[in-house]
Amino acid sequence: MAWYVARQLARGEGSFFKECGCSRPTRCSHPYTIRFRDALGKRREEVGYDTQDDAIERLTQIYAEKKKTAPSVAEARRELGQQTVAEYAKQWRPRQQRMTEYSTGWHVDSSINVHVIPRLGSRKLNSVTPIVVERFLDELEGDGVGRGKGDRTL
Repeated sequence: MAWYVARQLARGEGSFFKECGCSRPTRCSHPYTIRFRDALGKRREEVGYDTQDDAIERLTQIYAEKKKTAPSVAEARRELGQQTVAEYAKQWRPRQQRMTEYSTGWHVDSSINVHVIPRLGSRKLNSVTPIVVERFLDELEGDGVGRGKGDRTL
């Protein structure tokens, strides 16, 4: 059961609530969740705000960032977000040629082809959220690759 707060924010700024059934939700220890639309227009939620003020502050920050983003930048992000990870990797890698040595480039290509593309390649870029990245890293760790070995490399 979600408990919605009656406090009004600016139109389009988002909302905050608690997902608990407590009889006095404003006094319980359950965290607040915020719901908003990102710069790409996709609905997002973030959980873990201890107070209403924390939730409102984050919503206000998101709204301010969205308002100062130029329409052309927002449109470019929208278009980029529709690409899959595999499509983006295919375009990104050649642009890195001047920045990497041959052996490093081979290692990057190998990591992308062996680890990233099979697990994330078909995902749209705008669907790659922090939780998706965490799950990806957990899978790598489970396979004995990456952070499980004490480093953050693929």
